[in-house]
Amino acid sequence: MIAVYREMEGSMQLAAQVLRRFWVLARPPVKEELIRQIYFTGASATATIVIRGAFIGTLIIAYVIEVLNADAGLAVKMLLWVVLREVGPLIAAVLVIQRSGTAIATELALKEISGEVASLRRMRIDPRDYLVVPRVVGIALSNAALTLYVQLIAVGGGMFLSSLIIQVPFDEMLTNFFLLASPLDLVYSLIKSLLFGAAIGVVACYHGLNPGGHSINAVPRAAIRAVTEGLLLVMMLNVVFAYLVYGVALFGLVTAEQ
Repeated sequence: MIAVYREMEGSMQLAAQVLRRFWVLARPPVKEELIRQIYFTGASATATIVIRGAFIGTLIIAYVIEVLNADAGLAVKMLLWVVLREVGPLIAAVLVIQRSGTAIATELALKEISGEVASLRRMRIDPRDYLVVPRVVGIALSNAALTLYVQLIAVGGGMFLSSLIIQVPFDEMLTNFFLLASPLDLVYSLIKSLLFGAAIGVVACYHGLNPGGHSINAVPRAAIRAVTEGLLLVMMLNVVFAYLVYGVALFGLVTAEQ
C-alpha cells in the first residue's frame, strides 16, 4: 500500500513538473524529441486502426438494426454515443498504452540503468525537461489525433459497410448522423483523449525513470507496471468523466444525487 501511494505521489509530482516546464518545448532539442514522439505514437499507428474502427462501427449498427430490430436513426444514435463519446477515446488509449507506453517505459528504464540519465544530470540537464515533457505532450496530442481518426473510421466506415452488408440506405444513415451529431460530442472526446494521453505518458515516464533496480531485469518490470497502471488510470478517468457528465458510473452502480 505504501509503495502504491509513493508511485501515485511520484506520478503527480511528475505531472506537475510537465505543467510547470511546458515552455521548454520551444528549445530545439526538446522540440525534436516532441516531433519524434508524435510521429512514433500518432503517425505510425494509424494503419492499425482502420480495420478495427470499421469493424466496430459495423458491429454496432448491425447489432442495433438486426438484433434489436431498430431503425437506422437509433443505430446512428448508438454509434454516436458509443463511438464518439466512449469507445473511440478508449480504443485509442489502449492502443497508445500497448505501443507507446511500453516503448517509453522500456526506453527510459534502459537509459536509467545504463547511466544516460545520470550523465544528463552531470551536464546540468534536467532529465524531466529533456525526456519527460516532450513525451507526455507528444502522447497527449497523438492520442487526441488517433481518437479523432478512430471516430471517423468507425462512424464513416461503419455506415458504409453496413449499407453493403445489412442493406441499410447509406444516405439515410448519413442524414441521421448530421441531424444527431453535436460539436459537444467532439469537444467531450477531445478533452478525454488529451487527459488519457497525458496520464499514459506520465505513468510510463515515471516507471521508466524509476525501474526499481539497476539490472536488466528491471526493464520488463517497469514496462509491465507502466501498462498495468496506465490502463487502470485510464479506466478511472473514464469513470470520473461518466459520473461528471452523465451522473452515472460503473454501469449504474454509482449515481449522482438528483
